[in-house]
Amino acid sequence: MQRYKLVLTLLVSLTILWACNEETSNPTESIQQNSEANYGEQLEKTNGYAQFKITLENLTPATGPGASQPFSPPVIATHAPLFHIFQPHKYASDELRQLAEDAVNPPMLSSLSNSQFVLDVVEGSEGPVFPASSQSYMIKTRFPFKKLSLVAMLVNTNDAFVGANGVRLPHHGSRVYYLKTYDAGTEKNTELHSNIPGPCCGSPLVRIPTHNRISLHKGIKGNGDLDPAIFGWNNPTAKLTITRVY
Repeated sequence: MQRYKLVLTLLVSLTILWACNEETSNPTESIQQNSEANYGEQLEKTNGYAQFKITLENLTPATGPGASQPFSPPVIATHAPLFHIFQPHKYASDELRQLAEDAVNPPMLSSLSNSQFVLDVVEGSEGPVFPASSQSYMIKTRFPFKKLSLVAMLVNTNDAFVGANGVRLPHHGSRVYYLKTYDAGTEKNTELHSNIPGPCCGSPLVRIPTHNRISLHKGIKGNGDLDPAIFGWNNPTAKLTITRVY
């Protein structure tokens, strides 16, 4: 009988220990679940909506008027976690192609506004974001639309764009992201005046099409009309600050 009680006590103890280990074996997942629950509770206090201030700073060098790389007015969206405006190593949509090649935003704005996976869409209304300057915008969201994406063209290029691909919105306070520039893969990087829409060149809607996947841009190489010392850049090309207002 004594041996039976000892074995039973041991089994109970092992069961309790195993359960404790199970609960803490994946602390990252537990923290994420708790954060999401808190996020939902916070949004309920504001009738389900939260407001965010989005500040986009152009980190490319200011090498002269109309030079370096002004950003086109950005397109910003809050959306569901599995939704993407772009993905590295995937092919660009036609909407992204038009934005990345010629800063044509309306097709992208229309596509996002009509998607059931997107909650709010904002276009930069103050014009281009010039090198060494910044602009701020307001956007809203509600649970479960907890991701944000942003795209804007580097206008003195063939098809380069700066992008944030589904970054997480802060539960409170601010989050800062440093963004890289991507090659849309839809236009040959001729670096010629005759193929680039920006102030360097003034040639919109003229392109040599390609069909490559989105990749990190290799920068201005000087194989055409553009001088890398004037129009080049290093990554990151933008600083994105997201601040929860309420």
